[in-house]
Formats: sequence, C-alpha cells, structure tokens
Amino acid sequence: MANILLVDDEQNVLNALRRELKGHYEIETFNNPVLAIERCREAQFDLVISDYKMPEMNGLEFLKQFGKLQPDASRLVLSGEADMEALIRTINETHIYRFIAKPWDSADLLLSIQQALVYREAIQASRHKAETNHDGQLTLQPLQDDTSYRIVLVESDERLLTLMSRGLADESGRESLYGAMQQEIGQGAHKKKLKYVVDAFQSAATALAHAKKDCCDLVIASQNLSDMDGIKLLSKMREIAPDAARILICNAPNKEMIAQAINEANIQSLLQIDWGSHELHSDIRRQAWNLLKLKTATIQAIAARDLVRGSVSV
Repeated sequence: MANILLVDDEQNVLNALRRELKGHYEIETFNNPVLAIERCREAQFDLVISDYKMPEMNGLEFLKQFGKLQPDASRLVLSGEADMEALIRTINETHIYRFIAKPWDSADLLLSIQQALVYREAIQASRHKAETNHDGQLTLQPLQDDTSYRIVLVESDERLLTLMSRGLADESGRESLYGAMQQEIGQGAHKKKLKYVVDAFQSAATALAHAKKDCCDLVIASQNLSDMDGIKLLSKMREIAPDAARILICNAPNKEMIAQAINEANIQSLLQIDWGSHELHSDIRRQAWNLLKLKTATIQAIAARDLVRGSVSV
C-alpha cells in the first residue's frame, strides 16, 4: 500500500483528506511543514499532497526541500488561493505532478493520486531498465559530451516565432545553465555540449503532423494559437510523444488554465510572458528578459527530462 504524506496548516483539511483516503493508502498528516520535513528525513513516502499557503513555510519552499530529500516521490499541490505568480513558481521550481483546487472533487482527487503513483512507477521502471546491464547489476549511464535536442516551437505570430527561434539558437550560457541544474539535483558538475534543432510552426496542425513523423524532445507552445489552444495542442503532443517535455507560454493565466495545463497536458513549465503590443515587439529590454526566461525554462525542462529517462546518473 502506498505511503502518502499530507501537509496543510488547517487541521480540518487534513481530517477531510484522511477521511477521503482512509482504507486506500497509508496516511501521515502534518499541520506544520517544518515538522513534516523532519519526518521526511526518517521515513520514505510515495506521494505528498501539500497546501500552498502555510504560515511556517509556504508550499513552494516545502516542496523544494521535500524534493531534495525524496526526489522520486510524486508531488501534488492543494490551493484555494488565486495567486498566479506563486502557483506558476511552484509548477516551474518543484515540478509538481498535478494541481488540485480547494474545495476538491472526491473522484478527481482519488484519480489524481492513482495516476501520480502510476506515473512514479513508470519513471522508476524506465530508470531501472536504462541503468541495469545484462548481469542485473545497476550501472550509471555516462553522459555524452555532445547531445542534440529536437525542439518543436509553436507560435502563430510570425514575428514572435522568429524572435523565439533565434533566442533558442543563441548558445550563450546554455552549458552553464545545464550544469547549474545538475548541481541543484545533486548530480555534480559535468561539461556537456548542448545542441538544439528547432522546428518552428505557426499552427498546431502542422506541428502535430510533424510530431507524428519525427521525434522530439521538447514542445513549446503558446496558449493563443490560430487553430487550437496551446493546452489542447500539448495534450495531443503528450499522446504522440509521451517522453517529450512540454512548456506552455501565456500572458495572463488564471487558476482554471493552470489546473488544466497540469492535469491534461502534464506540462513541465508554465511561462507567463507578455510581449506587449505589436509596437513593443522591438523593445530590446523586454525581449531580452522574456528570452532569458524562455531559455532558462528550456534548460530546466531538458535537465528534468534527462534525469527521468536515466540519461543523467542517479
């Protein structure tokens, strides 16, 4: 039976969750995230459900610390708040599996937990297979000094598509960022030359047709596309290329959009980027800041994907 950790500063929420999950899983509850972290040093959990807004330590900081202690455990976030910046940071920095809004639907909660646990098992099985040699002994797969990644980029605005394509083609700082991500997950420094092949499309239909014929490692899509919204596109991409990482770009996300992006498309990152009006596309300072966010999110998604697939030593 899976062991689940529940963390929320409201005891009534913990009691309600315990009633929902009783009989299905082994449950431990904490209304103090600091004490929960201490417990995580002693016991292993398969999954954690954490509130976002807590007084001693918010959900973002808790999940970051939890992830360092138990990186293989699935992470879900409960939130009744509509703080978009905070939720986006939680998605991008802690790689949560699913977002659950308060009040929750019982069936959706149980399904989310079941899917998160299945996803965790699939990752572990894939990693074990990748690292096990023919003698059944675990070995670490060496990193390649040169690695090429195929990126599918979808944006209906031709000018923005060109701008983002050029930004991704800029190699400056790429290896340093990747090295920083490795150190953050405890892998140590390793010099790795990263190469990108960017396939850029103005419509979701052409991007999907391309993905059916050619493999890709990362899909980056804007929410506002001419023929399909970005979340729907990334959901379809998830079916076509399940191993590819997924990033959604939008300028004004709401809580429903965030939940849908995580739950349906299982995105690795949500970028809130406002390019401004058409006249402001030439604003160099704005361009530089937005492209830095895009490049950083790309490296984060690639590093996380490498770790999951076992191409990074674990």
